[in-house]
Amino acid sequence: MSPSDRSLTMDDVAREAGVSRSLVSIAFRGVKGVSPEMRQHIFDVADRLGYRPNVVASRLASKNVVTIGVFLLDLYNAIFADIYEGVRSVLTDQNQHVVLAIGSAGGERDTEALDNLLRARANVVIAAGLMLPDDAIQGLSRMAPIVSTARAIPGIDSAFSDDVHGATQAVEHLFSLGHERVAHLASPRRQGYMGRRAGYEAAMSERGLRPLVVEVEYTQTSAAKEASRLLDLDEPPTAIFANNDMAALGVMDALYSRGLRPGEDLSIVGYDNTQIAHLPAVSLTSVDLHAVSLGISAAQLALQRLANPYRDTQQISSRPELVVRRSTRPLTS
Repeated sequence: MSPSDRSLTMDDVAREAGVSRSLVSIAFRGVKGVSPEMRQHIFDVADRLGYRPNVVASRLASKNVVTIGVFLLDLYNAIFADIYEGVRSVLTDQNQHVVLAIGSAGGERDTEALDNLLRARANVVIAAGLMLPDDAIQGLSRMAPIVSTARAIPGIDSAFSDDVHGATQAVEHLFSLGHERVAHLASPRRQGYMGRRAGYEAAMSERGLRPLVVEVEYTQTSAAKEASRLLDLDEPPTAIFANNDMAALGVMDALYSRGLRPGEDLSIVGYDNTQIAHLPAVSLTSVDLHAVSLGISAAQLALQRLANPYRDTQQISSRPELVVRRSTRPLTS
């Protein structure tokens, strides 16, 4: 039986590298007893074989620094800065070494970024904004525990917000202001991120209204382009519910380019309630998913996983809250 036919072990790495298993173990645990050259040789062999160690148990038994990986989708959306703020507020122990990896707005760099954290031998990874399918993340979690933030993943520790409820609040608010032609700028269909679209569609249907969903990429420019198309319809929407605050800013860009004003000529609701939404010049009505609190919960889950690697997974759900500002107003005839 070849190593590719079964789960790889340290014995396979040792045999391929021509060293003892104990030397491989020492190299991966990061303790003294192996030269830098030999350590790199062992890592190179492990990479070639596709071997990734689960080093949680061994490091728990030692006094080594615990390495905690943090994955953020990108640095353009302020929601991830808020999540990171919550994570860092919990990880204050001097023996906790935090390694940060950044993905890309479209999710193209998810695997690469996670692999970098695994190469850094992270004991646990806190991931916010992963675009990979559930089964891919579940597979990666066998190499090192993963805590999903802002997305619920079966079999994975997760801290997330009830997006269906948040979207329902957005539609209810706009409907109460007299808006019936409400469009939704939705994220592309990806596993784990359908709650906001589902909540919008259900809330519209319950009120006898026709849903109007337009998918946009995770950029302000994409949202502005699609919002312009909506405004050119024979019966344009009187309100737009955007999948996040960045998309809502794109809607505002489309309005300003036409000499129109948010709130007065079109009501806009965002999602995430980032710091941008608070700015007086923006004053964006937005659904607050309490990102800092999500980061805190995720970090706590990570520490609990380190303390007990074999406990059952936990799913922590929180309720988002609509924050009303000037970007939404009653519909005038």
